Amino acid sequence: MKSLLILIEGDDEMRPVVKGLHATPVNGARAWYEGVLSNDTRIITVTTGVGPEQAYQATAEAITRFNPEYVLSAGTCGALIPGLNVADWVVTGDVRAIGKADEKWPTLKSVQSSDDTLANRLCHALQQNPQWHEGRLVTVADDPIHCAIEKAAIAKHHEAIAVDMESYGIARAAIEQDIPWVVARVVVDTPALPLPELGAMNVHTGRPPLSEIAKYVLMNPVSGPRRLYGLWALVQTYAFHLVRMLPEFTTRPKSAVTS
Repeated sequence: MKSLLILIEGDDEMRPVVKGLHATPVNGARAWYEGVLSNDTRIITVTTGVGPEQAYQATAEAITRFNPEYVLSAGTCGALIPGLNVADWVVTGDVRAIGKADEKWPTLKSVQSSDDTLANRLCHALQQNPQWHEGRLVTVADDPIHCAIEKAAIAKHHEAIAVDMESYGIARAAIEQDIPWVVARVVVDTPALPLPELGAMNVHTGRPPLSEIAKYVLMNPVSGPRRLYGLWALVQTYAFHLVRMLPEFTTRPKSAVTS
């Protein structure tokens, strides 16, 4: 594997990954960074913004610019079913869009990666630490899903284990360029522990309004700061494990090396 494109929603999630990779900025309109692993694999990291359409555009643009061999949808997701805990990983090459019928991404549209070995290679690279799960991930196009009842209904109807807002757009852009892709995301909320409702996220940065964060802390003076710090710390830990496993993931299996 000579090059890998990593797509991450916003600056806050990408910053610790870039730091761990010792990546440097690339000139361009978006937040693009480039680094090289110990096995000489070129890593390009790009922020997508929030939502499948933003992610599609960012991925298509980065593919045209950098011509990667593989694409990785990284960052965070929400668990839909019991058994997935905060800090667990979801690894998959099976993503379904469940946006509203009048939106760009049609309801019940599923895509699969052209290389079904990537998920297995990721899981092997993780070496059971942290805990990981394989299964379908669904991408929503409007807002994060907070309601446990709604999560259970989505899980049952779509046979899915997790939800995010970008992976389908990333996958569509990769498929159009015939590039294999895979998802590796960390669970930040579960049906029993939903994300704080902090208002609409900025589509470019992925950040909620500061006013809503302040309101949440004021209304939850004890649990609020602890919950927010926990989310920040989780992203740092995820970035550490992501960077740690990349050299093994990007090393071609011996069976794939030709003489």
